[in-house]
Amino acid sequence: MSVLVRTRRRRETPDTASRPPAGLSTASGVAAVTVLTSLPVFLPGAANGLICAELGWSPVRMGAVLAVYWLASLSGAFVSRRSALPPVVERTLSIALLATGLGLLTAAAAPAAGLWLSSAVGGYAYGYTQPHTNALLMRRCAPRLRAFAFGLKQAAVPTATLLASVAMPMLAGPVGWRLVFAGTAVLCGAGGAFLVRRSHSDVRRHPSPPPRKHDGTPLRLDTFVLALTCAGFFGAMVGNGLGGFLVLALTTRGVSLSAAGAVATAGAALNIAVRLAMGWLVGRAPRAAWTALPVLFLTGAAGTALLTRPGPVVLTVGALLAYGGGWGWAGLLHYAIGLPYPGQEQRATAYSQMGVSLGAATGPLVCGLLFQLGPAAAWWALTVAGSAAGACVLAARRRPEAGVSPARDRRRDSPRPA
Repeated sequence: MSVLVRTRRRRETPDTASRPPAGLSTASGVAAVTVLTSLPVFLPGAANGLICAELGWSPVRMGAVLAVYWLASLSGAFVSRRSALPPVVERTLSIALLATGLGLLTAAAAPAAGLWLSSAVGGYAYGYTQPHTNALLMRRCAPRLRAFAFGLKQAAVPTATLLASVAMPMLAGPVGWRLVFAGTAVLCGAGGAFLVRRSHSDVRRHPSPPPRKHDGTPLRLDTFVLALTCAGFFGAMVGNGLGGFLVLALTTRGVSLSAAGAVATAGAALNIAVRLAMGWLVGRAPRAAWTALPVLFLTGAAGTALLTRPGPVVLTVGALLAYGGGWGWAGLLHYAIGLPYPGQEQRATAYSQMGVSLGAATGPLVCGLLFQLGPAAAWWALTVAGSAAGACVLAARRRPEAGVSPARDRRRDSPRPA
């Protein structure tokens, strides 16, 4: 395992410049962990009808189960803000995966109580580890790969949505939704065991150096951090409200269930592509982040505004714009808030993760309340939220911290293996 230490920038040679950027394996591993720790909220969402039919639950109760996940995620990010980054982050991730697997196994064995426990434990594990993995990407990935690594990690979230949406219809019929949960628990347990074994092996081969103090800008809850945290809150309202109510809204407008599902699937796939593409773009043109973020938020706002209009073509275009823009910003936001604080990326992104988790819980709740007045009311509320997120980014952009670029960060924080 590579252990990161602060060092002065080394002179690049033609040989080192031609090598692939360091940290791609770390980024892939972080994406896999993100997929697994996201499933405690997306699997119950995909199995909503089956669970309600078996247990006699109402959609309101299932909605509360999903809200517990995001509230627990908020508490996990809050605790992570105060904790120090461990010398071996893989150990923390392995514990999170094992806890997530135990929660899913409990949900399969005793769903009446286990679903609540799975949401609480899984949400806390997700929220607590997100700032850890953000810091891991900043410290282990080469500067020109970091933005793409954040995009890859955040693309794992809609990927988890697609996997849950595909796996549940295919497997729940033949084997039942409980076995799907149990199988996912086994995957989480296997991933946790692998990380435990890998961390022990790497520590023996590469002992960690003593912890070093950060040498970047002091981290404080100033206008810059607060503005981007609020952007995450409003943006997550849009993304999670969209994921929870798009299919229902389309079917109430006369679109068939199969067509509505196809639109939602296409939107999720577009969302993955946007997150990856934005990471690739910003890795090559760092200043583009501050243009891309407000454009994405405002594009999503335009999409949700179109969802208030009738007509299948307009609704489809609106859904794609809302998914691509209104939920395609996540990787860039965490990257932008962590970049000015080398050595404190975990604490900086803990704030943005708290905003995202709170917005993820608030968005579906607001949509559920307003949907009783009509789908248009919910979409107009999300349009206002998307516009507010864009305004928050523009406010953060004017702060001096927003001017910190990867070129400066590269000089101060160049990773090398021990």
